[in-house]
Amino acid sequence: MTTLSGWIVLTLALIAFIPAQAKDEVVRLSYPSKVESSKGKEREKLFSPWMTGESMRSFIDDKRTKGEQIVFVEYNNTNGQSRGIFVKLKLSGPFSRYSFTNEAAMEEKLNNEIKAGLQPAFISRNTSGAYSMLFVSPGDMTAVRAELTKLGVGEPRLKK
Repeated sequence: MTTLSGWIVLTLALIAFIPAQAKDEVVRLSYPSKVESSKGKEREKLFSPWMTGESMRSFIDDKRTKGEQIVFVEYNNTNGQSRGIFVKLKLSGPFSRYSFTNEAAMEEKLNNEIKAGLQPAFISRNTSGAYSMLFVSPGDMTAVRAELTKLGVGEPRLKK
């Protein structure tokens, strides 16, 4: 009976310990940015052409040398191409952009980028079902959000 009681106590202690570990890991769920349809025609005029991932990376680098920054991106999971909107803006810190066809992968990247110190400027889900995101350093967020507001792109909402 003593051995059985010992196992029960040990099992209960282990079960109590497992939820405590899970609380240490921050899991953030997101709600995509609201993208105003009333400014859709205005945004459409500003988009780059659709291009492959490699072409887009080169295009972003070229635009940055000219003092322009990508502030909004869409990804089409049907043809694997993306397009972006660029504005005259020089970022002082790092930035990253991502596109995903899977919500779980998007949420995982969101958590990783936040842990790395970047903040989501926008998260969108387009008609093809793909998620697109832009992350910027906290020091650049005000300038990027101002540009996105002009384009009718709201802030993403994060649920902790």
